[in-house]
Formats: sequence, structure tokens, C-alpha cells
Amino acid sequence: MGVLVMKNKSNKVKSFNKYKLWIIISAIILVVFAGSLVIIKNPDWFHLAGKALKINKSGNETFAPQFMVKSINYPNKILSLKKYRGHIILVNFFATWCPPCRAEMPRIEKFYKAHKSEGFRVIGLSVNNSGAEAVLNFFKHFDGGHITYPLAMANYGIEQAYGGINEIPQSFIIDKQGSIVAHFTGELSPGFLGYYFKKYNK
Repeated sequence: MGVLVMKNKSNKVKSFNKYKLWIIISAIILVVFAGSLVIIKNPDWFHLAGKALKINKSGNETFAPQFMVKSINYPNKILSLKKYRGHIILVNFFATWCPPCRAEMPRIEKFYKAHKSEGFRVIGLSVNNSGAEAVLNFFKHFDGGHITYPLAMANYGIEQAYGGINEIPQSFIIDKQGSIVAHFTGELSPGFLGYYFKKYNK
């Protein structure tokens, strides 16, 4: 008789534990579903193989720090945000020894070629300590293909103006008025450039 009671209690405990487990699983599913709705309803939020980013809203602009540098792959060309004012600009900090940097370069190049005539511009800023010549030599043998968008060497002042650049790659999208509308750390996804170019190229 005592064994039977213990058995009944055991069944009740098992049933109760299953009930609690079902509640926990349901709650997790609900949270995930709600989160997906937030992302769908707020497309300015993305999680793109790196840190989450949020674009600036109107009235809360962050103007891009100005700089002027000499291109290393176009020796007679001076690169500046002022010169590209009125275009959508990607400022991309990279290093040749950085795997995600190398992985995203062909993607950036492809988008640049496809949309250059529509006003898309790129300034690639190398944070290599090895110097411009070493960077150029790397690109001569780059297995990701020929890079035609302008490249230059970042300096301490530029890096500090853009937050220190302690992680790479880092990408900044700058709109036609010169405001930073997106900042992303990590390898860019295939849809990143397309989304922001379409959104701000109006």
C-alpha cells in the first residue's frame, strides 16, 4: 500500500515536472517569436555576423569626421569625404592580415562596380603597420580578385576620430549629407550594402 502511494506521488511529481518543462519551453518559443517580430517591424536593426547595429534616426545625426588622405592604388588621387559629398559612401577599415576583411573585399568590390554609376563610393582605409608598399604588394597577389575602389592608409588621427578602431573590419555608411547612418563591426553580409544604399540613395 505504501509502495502504491509512493508510486502515485512519483507520477504526480513527474507530471508536475513535465508541466513546468512545457511552460518553460513555451515561454522560450514566445520570446523568440516576439523578438523576430520586433526585427521584422523594425528593419533598422540587424544582426549580421558581428555586432548588432542601429542606424541613426533623423534629428539624431552623427556627422562623419572629415579627413583627407592620399590613395595608395591611385597615386595622384586625394580621398576625402568632402569630395564625395552628395554620394553614399562606405568607409571601410581593414588590414591585409585580417581574414574577415579579406573575405568581404570581393563583396565590396562587386557592389562598388555595380553601383558606382549610381553614386556609391568606397574608401578603404588600411590599419596595417607594415606601410603602403606592403599593402599594395598584398593586393597584387590577392586571391579575391582585383580591387578597384580607392585604398589609403589610415593614420592615428583618423582612427581616433572614428572611435579608436580596436576591432576590424569596421564599416561606416555615410549619407549624402555627410552623416553616419550605419556603423558595423565584423564581416559585412551580402545584403548590408544593398539595404543601406537603397534606403539612403534618394
